[in-house]
Amino acid sequence: MKKILISLLVFISFAACQKLDQLNKNTKDASSVPGEALFNGATRALLDQLFTFNVNDNNTELFAQHFAETTYPNESDYDMVTRPIPATHMNIMYRNVLMNYKEAARVLKATPLVGMSQQQRDNELAINEIMAVYAWSNVVETYGNVPYTEALDYTKPNPKYDDGLTIYKNLISRLNAAIAKLDPNYGGMGAGYDNVFGGGVDGTAKWIKFANTLKLRMGLMLSDLDATYAKNIIESAAPNVFSDPITSHTTGDKFAVAFLPDSPNQNPVYTEIVGSGRSDYVVTSNLVNAMNTLNDPRRDGYMWTKVGGVTGVYKGGKQGASNSYNAYTHVDNLRLTPTSEVVLMDYTEVEFLLAEAVERGFNVGGTAETHYNNAIKSSIKYWGGSDADAAAYLAQPAVAYTTASGTWREKIGTQAWYAYYFRGFTAWTSWRRLDYPRLIAPQKHVPAVNGVPVRYTYAVSEQTLNSTNYNAAATAIGGDRADTRLFWDKGPENYDSSFK
Repeated sequence: MKKILISLLVFISFAACQKLDQLNKNTKDASSVPGEALFNGATRALLDQLFTFNVNDNNTELFAQHFAETTYPNESDYDMVTRPIPATHMNIMYRNVLMNYKEAARVLKATPLVGMSQQQRDNELAINEIMAVYAWSNVVETYGNVPYTEALDYTKPNPKYDDGLTIYKNLISRLNAAIAKLDPNYGGMGAGYDNVFGGGVDGTAKWIKFANTLKLRMGLMLSDLDATYAKNIIESAAPNVFSDPITSHTTGDKFAVAFLPDSPNQNPVYTEIVGSGRSDYVVTSNLVNAMNTLNDPRRDGYMWTKVGGVTGVYKGGKQGASNSYNAYTHVDNLRLTPTSEVVLMDYTEVEFLLAEAVERGFNVGGTAETHYNNAIKSSIKYWGGSDADAAAYLAQPAVAYTTASGTWREKIGTQAWYAYYFRGFTAWTSWRRLDYPRLIAPQKHVPAVNGVPVRYTYAVSEQTLNSTNYNAAATAIGGDRADTRLFWDKGPENYDSSFK
């Protein structure tokens, strides 16, 4: 009897432990995540970060001088310490974006092929790799030397910083391999997970175009540094880039993602400008005055308000100053919707890049003037203008390629700056590469920054937590300053943009 009681107590105890163990399990969340879902999450995190207006996360619209601040102008004056923007951007890119692309690749490789061909799985892996290359290119273009070979490895909490140019060339090699792996006869992520191009065979064709568009831009990023190296990259990419013209907001080749009506899946620009309930931004006089002079037909499409009502005028605020929200043109909250799309790259950008490539002497077909005209027309049509609007705009001597003032860098750089509205990183990087338009730092900019920033500084925490590698990286790039030109930023203009 005693043995029976002991056995019964052991059984009850074991059963109780099993029940208690169940309390430690989260039965509501998935225990494993498909690789496709990880890819989707990483892409969403990337787009949120690149397009947000939140001054804690992304200051590129302020650096590109499309927008100025109202009550708190610190970030317009290039203060990157009070709000640690460089650290936040690096953390998000490594932790939320790149780590998830890495994990997506691991899971996709380990997942059995159930109802899927090996060719489709290879396409999934190639698409994931293309997006990882895009994310890495942003990090290198933003900081210069960064952790790469020892990054994304929890066993290396203090990773070394790799040479930026070496990383960039490796990224191009990775991109070439991904393009070669894409099989146009098979789909990729599938309609449930490909929120960019919709999946299927048609989606794969678009991914091939996007990858080559990215390759074209990366080649041009190196063209001032090493035109011989860049030549093959640019000329091999050009025939396969986005080529379907944009004739309206819903047509043409573009990497665009639309959002959902409800939080937290709303457009990141809407979230910060409308959803926040704040009035933090006005459009700069730099942009407004230039577009007013040219009677630019995109102003209304850019959702700008007029000072003085519908019969009033577009009036821009001062960069680096505390601007009154209602005294200056700003985005009309009623016209910016939570479901609006963001555009990562498109036909408009391709045509500006091809115009630049022609002027640099690369064999990409067409003339610089034709590509320039195509880009401007595409931008105007995307933002609601007509063919007649585009024709009238291009007919102005100050716009027409043959009569507009300045070098090809100034003509293309200035018009690209108008067109890359809401695309802060794209506008800032285009300005850094071409040195146009001429952007002048505000009078009150922080003394530590000699002019408009040309890079993000490293995270301050790296100075204490990873000091040896941080110091080596800072020395290698010429100093951890916001005005240190990066390895690719070797344009002949090279002027000092600080306020004099």
